[in-house]
Amino acid sequence: MLSFHVIAAVPGQAARERCNTQLIFSIGVRPHARPGPCRRVNDQRKLVVELRRSMGRLEAALGTISDALAITCCEGRVLWCNASYGELVARTPPSLLGESIYDQLPRDCDGASLLNPEQVLAGNDQGGQFTKVLHRKELRALEIEWKPIRSERLRPLIFCFRDVSALLSYEQLRVEAERIERRRQQTENLNRALEQERLALATKVMECPVTGLPNRRALHVSIRAALKTQRENGGRISILFCDLNSFKEINDLHGHQIGDDLLIEIGRRLQRSLRFGDILSRLGGDEFVVLTMGIFDEGDALQLAMRLNDAVGQTWSVEDHTIRPSMSIGITISDDPEISVNELIRRADLAMYEAKTNGDQHISFYHSSIDKKVRKNIHLRHQLEGALLHEAMFLAYQPIVELGNRMVVGMEALLRLGAVAAPIATPSEFIPLAERTALILPIGRWVISQALKRLCQLRAEGSDVTMAINVSPLQLKESGLSDFFLSQAERSGVDPSWTVIEVTESILIEHPDLATSELRRLREAGVKVHLDDFGTGYSSMSWLARLPIDTIKVDRSFISDFLHDHRKAVVLEAMIRLSRDLGLGLIAEGIETTEQHAGLLAMGCAQGQGYLFGRPEPLTRSCAVPA
Repeated sequence: MLSFHVIAAVPGQAARERCNTQLIFSIGVRPHARPGPCRRVNDQRKLVVELRRSMGRLEAALGTISDALAITCCEGRVLWCNASYGELVARTPPSLLGESIYDQLPRDCDGASLLNPEQVLAGNDQGGQFTKVLHRKELRALEIEWKPIRSERLRPLIFCFRDVSALLSYEQLRVEAERIERRRQQTENLNRALEQERLALATKVMECPVTGLPNRRALHVSIRAALKTQRENGGRISILFCDLNSFKEINDLHGHQIGDDLLIEIGRRLQRSLRFGDILSRLGGDEFVVLTMGIFDEGDALQLAMRLNDAVGQTWSVEDHTIRPSMSIGITISDDPEISVNELIRRADLAMYEAKTNGDQHISFYHSSIDKKVRKNIHLRHQLEGALLHEAMFLAYQPIVELGNRMVVGMEALLRLGAVAAPIATPSEFIPLAERTALILPIGRWVISQALKRLCQLRAEGSDVTMAINVSPLQLKESGLSDFFLSQAERSGVDPSWTVIEVTESILIEHPDLATSELRRLREAGVKVHLDDFGTGYSSMSWLARLPIDTIKVDRSFISDFLHDHRKAVVLEAMIRLSRDLGLGLIAEGIETTEQHAGLLAMGCAQGQGYLFGRPEPLTRSCAVPA
């Protein structure tokens, strides 16, 4: 018998070099005596023909076997397989050559790999055998056996997959089917529990824990979806950025639990006021955002904003507390589907801050001019911070006079920013910014300290004037104002009775408890309290008897045209008469002409202040004002 080494076909030369696996077959050809060269050639040709016939017979024989057979290299790439193996993996045999057998085999009933490299390697030279159950249309048991070809150096592997379903009893199949069903149910239950946990976690991530409304993350998702719809169908997107006014004060006064309850109530009121399809979110703190695609112009948006403000503005009672909330709303409308989510929210946010300064309505639309204003405010804030750091500020003093003889009885300290020769900004520009950014607190302490020092100098020079110092509502809301003021007065050598605190009526009426405790201690120490800008806010004369004040200062808006406006003249005269009856002083602000001076004297006004008697300026000369 002659032995021939036949190299199994592997796609590609590189694969042939890597595997180089030889299959050994014996062919029945007897040897003869040493032939001549020609005869050897003929014999070789006959052998090749015979070999091909034998290979064909072998291939045909293996193809009829019901067992699935495959030969792989040691790494698991298929070198040869029969037709039954192709049926097992549901592919044609030629397309399987060169691929990993581990990737071709179907999964078992548990969804796991039918065979893996670790199992095969663990068998070493002995190979291995086990039975697995497939679960396709019906249960199917498969016996898997493999052995290495030990005569080959690279150890190719022969695999046999035999269907042994008929060998298993009905009871075995039933038990296996029940096990598989239990495993399937356990897997489904686990997947269901994981999905519920995922949804619960997603809900927590996308939901405000206080109000239950969608949070910032959920809002971003909704806006992205709206932008996608806008790209496909057109239309406009509107964002209404809503911010509760004075929410921090509600927290400070009533506690955080009341604050949270108020937020929940505000969320309910806003939700009831929206239309179908509008989306309400809470960004955090006291900020709510409405997203809508049903608004086509600013008129529609304004109507919606006013409806929201009306709903929020209704009084709310809880635990013997009555609160009347209010809200500022900034609106941006966009027809640009390529705008970013953050830019939309930024624009609405800027408009909301603009709305906070927009009178009683507290509603504002975003326009490009707001960006310019914001940049200007940012620049001004940097200047304000720099001025505070380097004390690049000064106080200007405006005299308060007796109208009868024009003698100076007091001075009002007014803050100016920058150098005396080149102020940076007007008070109407930087004071509101300082209050919004809380820079007014350190600035206010600096003003008190400097004004008291200057008053001490004036008194040392023989003057008997008083010093009026403006106090911001934010300063009154912060506890410790009276302690700081009185300690600075003592340090400067100033008698508190020489000083005046000027406050606006809004802080006294909106937050009487906060303001009264601080002002009461100051008044007990001798400090006088002036009610500034009277007539511009609540203007209720019935409040005057209840407020902890000594003098009212009538706003310049009454003084400027009372000579030509009979109604204003009547109101002004009533103010003067009422203050006298209540034992309060009265100072008229903004007197600029001799006619105004004479008219006020005729009404019985005793004191006044204005450009007619002196502009605010640093004290570089005597405080006496010529007649």
